[in-house]
Amino acid sequence: MSHSTAFARRFGAWLAGLSLFVSPSHPATTAEPAKRRVTVRDAIEMTRWADRGYFLGGPAGDRVGLFAPDGERFLVVVEKGNVERNTRQSSLLLFRTDKVFDSPGPETLLTMESSSNREAISEVRWLSDSQTILFLGENPGETSAVYRFDLRTKRLEKLTDHPSPILAFDTSRDGREILYLAAASERFDAEAGERVITTQNPSNLFTCNDDPYEKFEVANRELFLKRAGEASRRIAATDFFSEYLPLSLSPSGRYGLVSAFVSDIPSSWSQYQDPVLHPYIVDRRKPGARSNVRRYLVLDTQTLSFGPLIDAPAYWTNTGFAWAPDEKSVAVSGTYLPLDTANATEEAAREKKAFAVEVSFAGRELRKITDKDLKIQKWDTETGKVIFGSGQRWKKVPPAAYATSGGEWTEVPVVEEDVRSQNPLDVALEEDIETPPKIFVSQPRTRRRALLLDLNPQFRELEFGHVEAVSWKATDGHEVEGGLYLPPDYKAGQRYPLVIQTHGFRRDRFWIDGPWSSAFAAQPLAAAGIAVLQIGGSLDLGEDLKAANSPDEAPRQMAAYEGAIDSLNARGLIDRSRVGVIGFSRTVFYVEYTLTHSRYPFHAASLADGFDGGYLNYLLWPDASYPLVNGGAPFGPSFASWVKNSPGFNLDRITAPVHLEYYGPGAVLGGWQWFSGLSLLGKPVEFIWLPHGTHLLVRPSDRLASQERNVDWFRFWLKDERDPDPAKAALYKGWDDLRSLLREREEQDRGAR
Repeated sequence: MSHSTAFARRFGAWLAGLSLFVSPSHPATTAEPAKRRVTVRDAIEMTRWADRGYFLGGPAGDRVGLFAPDGERFLVVVEKGNVERNTRQSSLLLFRTDKVFDSPGPETLLTMESSSNREAISEVRWLSDSQTILFLGENPGETSAVYRFDLRTKRLEKLTDHPSPILAFDTSRDGREILYLAAASERFDAEAGERVITTQNPSNLFTCNDDPYEKFEVANRELFLKRAGEASRRIAATDFFSEYLPLSLSPSGRYGLVSAFVSDIPSSWSQYQDPVLHPYIVDRRKPGARSNVRRYLVLDTQTLSFGPLIDAPAYWTNTGFAWAPDEKSVAVSGTYLPLDTANATEEAAREKKAFAVEVSFAGRELRKITDKDLKIQKWDTETGKVIFGSGQRWKKVPPAAYATSGGEWTEVPVVEEDVRSQNPLDVALEEDIETPPKIFVSQPRTRRRALLLDLNPQFRELEFGHVEAVSWKATDGHEVEGGLYLPPDYKAGQRYPLVIQTHGFRRDRFWIDGPWSSAFAAQPLAAAGIAVLQIGGSLDLGEDLKAANSPDEAPRQMAAYEGAIDSLNARGLIDRSRVGVIGFSRTVFYVEYTLTHSRYPFHAASLADGFDGGYLNYLLWPDASYPLVNGGAPFGPSFASWVKNSPGFNLDRITAPVHLEYYGPGAVLGGWQWFSGLSLLGKPVEFIWLPHGTHLLVRPSDRLASQERNVDWFRFWLKDERDPDPAKAALYKGWDDLRSLLREREEQDRGAR
């Protein structure tokens, strides 16, 4: 499955409350109870701060405590998995600002649970009266809807009755206007006797309206505006929306701003020269098909006119926006500018650079703010300054401020008030690679500080493996960093099996599984006596970006994996004859390339729901990435480079047993080239399909199926160990057959030599 397709699929019982929290002043016990090893279930049932951006890897910032406009109260949303019920449970917790240092604990306003891939409570908004809360919520058997909760009456009211799930929304500060995104309720006629192929994605033929889950999960998204006392009105659009892209209403509800994937890219955009963006602009697609290029769209809620804010694409990493205090304009960062200027020097600059600009709604007049790589944080209503932070998450740069002078934006000094939170208290999520997340509250002026919530007091009963940040030199010379998980009973001088988990590392995050919950299971693997290395990126991530979408992309990552093995082996930590590797999403391609092109031996591999750079998937989900990483299209003269580079054409080189897993309707095709090819070659391979899974697995049953199977897989192949659970007897019978097949292949290979 292509990276863009995976991204496009992504992210009734009322319960009295959850017993999740302990008072910071809870007395300690005198006897230390025996601790047990970490399991996949512990990762699923871990209580987490519930925030979509944080779930996708972003920083917590100052969003942990959601303060009412009057500052007297704030909310914290938390969630955990319930394995028995196969649900995600979310709780809305209320704190009084003047009581937090008295250790009263939270008031649980309500708890909801979701049996789908959606959050049970999300997108929480205070209204201007400081007594009313709006949010997205759902319970089993229901579709997600916008709810209103009144603190005075404790009454919960459903505000929308949409036929399909609502996936994202925003509201005016008085709650009278609601802009929301919903799954399209109809995709095609389920009673029709034939199906007409209208896209280049044959996987669409494998879904149907007979399954309500598939009907909504794979449907396009539609935009609606609802005013108080009126029916919702659909906003017609040709572009493609996603719940993971910005959607906002101005405070009064006068305008709406949405980011969307462009359907029909203007030919003039081919002049933009960014090396990552340009190939997606010029990529040949069926007219009206979704691209991988975004732009900002603006809605006038009075006239319902809807169209591009700027006739130009948005950039990739530093996009942000802020409403002007008078709501007559909006400032956006990370956008290119139109190429309709008569000034040749200005046009050349616009072709190469993204800008931060102010755009007026009357006449769409543009005023440049800066061309620096910065991301808008806020537009201060008191000072009129626009405050910026770093445009790239991995780059630490000081904040910057801009203000208007004589009709032009100029940079001005940043003072403490510019970057200080307007909240009366600081509510912060604190964690690191070895410290589970806890929420602290502090008073900025007095520096008084206290623990607000220990999210997971049950972790005191668990024996976690030690985690350390490490760095090493890749075999091509560049420096890489990552996180090393050691078994809880690690003994110096003993060499352990190693599993390499790919796809990111952060020093400031506590992960039981990995950066994602699909396939990764770092602490449970460590609990099984296996060292785990979570691969990050280059110490200069900008260098990684230079290789992106080129034939150098996968070899660069392969060099990082090889260098990691050399480094850990030199430290005496690992047995390099027992190394496994897991690829997920984009890194499936890196792992597949490594398995087919590296001289380093791998003893087992797992490939989860990702882009593979392969011929079959290119035909199924055409995307510019495939020819870019393989040196051209798989036709004509450039076909030879595919034979050399594309992992799917080099399956004969595979020596490791391969576990494949793909998620969602139609995704069974995603790993088919590898599963079928390895099967035809008589090589050990297995394939599991989670038809109701999403790219980032969230339902407990899907996470158990993926993560626990990966733990069992690597224990079997790297340590020759089996879970004694009788229910897994058939599983091991199948793997014994694969082991016999592997031995037969090894004997044949020795005979051939």
